[in-house]
Amino acid sequence: MKIDWSTLALQTVNALILVWLLARFLFRPVANIIAQRQASAHALMNDANAAKASAQAERDALSAERERLATQRAQALAQAEADADKQRAALLSAAHEEADRLHAQAAADRARESAAQSEAASALAVQLAVDIAGKLLDRVPDSLRVTAFVDGLADGVRSLSPAARAQMASNASLQLIAPRALTPDERAACETALSAALGSTIALHAQVDRALIAGLELSGAHGVVRNSWRDQLEQIRTGLLRDDGHTR
Repeated sequence: MKIDWSTLALQTVNALILVWLLARFLFRPVANIIAQRQASAHALMNDANAAKASAQAERDALSAERERLATQRAQALAQAEADADKQRAALLSAAHEEADRLHAQAAADRARESAAQSEAASALAVQLAVDIAGKLLDRVPDSLRVTAFVDGLADGVRSLSPAARAQMASNASLQLIAPRALTPDERAACETALSAALGSTIALHAQVDRALIAGLELSGAHGVVRNSWRDQLEQIRTGLLRDDGHTR
C-alpha cells in the first residue's frame, strides 16, 4: 500500500483547520452558553434556597408566634380564673357578712321588741297595782295613808349613815311629801318621829304629791328617804324587769 504523503498532509491541515474552526465558532459559544446556563441554574438554585430559607424562617416565626399566643392565652385564662375565684370569694364573704349583720339586726330588733313588750307589761302591771291599791285604800280609813307609814319612814332615816343623818338634820329645808294634806296631829307625829330618828329637832315643810298613793317621803338637799306605795311599786317593776332580763 502506498501512502500519498501530500494528500495526508493536506487532509491533516484540513482537519486541523476544521478543529480550529469548530473550536473557534462552535465549541466556544456552546461552552459560553453552557456556562451561562450553569450560572443561571446556580442563580436559580441560590434563589430557590434563599426562598426556602425565607419560607422556613417565616414558618419558624409563625410557629413561635402561635406558641407565644398560646402561652398568653393560657396565662390570660389562668389570671381570669384567679380573678373570678377572688371575686367569688369576696362576694361570698360579703354575703356572709351581710347575713350576719341582718341576723344580728334581727336579734337586736327582737330584743328591743321583747324589752318594749316587757316594759309595757311591767307598766301595765304597775298601773294595775296602782288601780288595785287605790281601790283597796278606798276601803280603809284615810288616816292610814299617812300614819301607817310614819314609823317606816323613821326607820329608813335611822338606816342612813351617821354622816348622812347629820347632813339631813342640818338641812333647814326638809320636805315631807305626803299623798294628801296633813292634819296638824299627823304633822306633829311626823316631826316627833323624824326628830328622834335624826337626833335633833327639825322643822318640816309639807308638800302634797298624790302620785305617792300612800306613804311618806323625806327629801333634803343631800338625799331622799322613801316609804311609799309608789316607791314600792317602782321597786316591784324594776325587779320584774331585772328578772325578765335574766330569763332572756
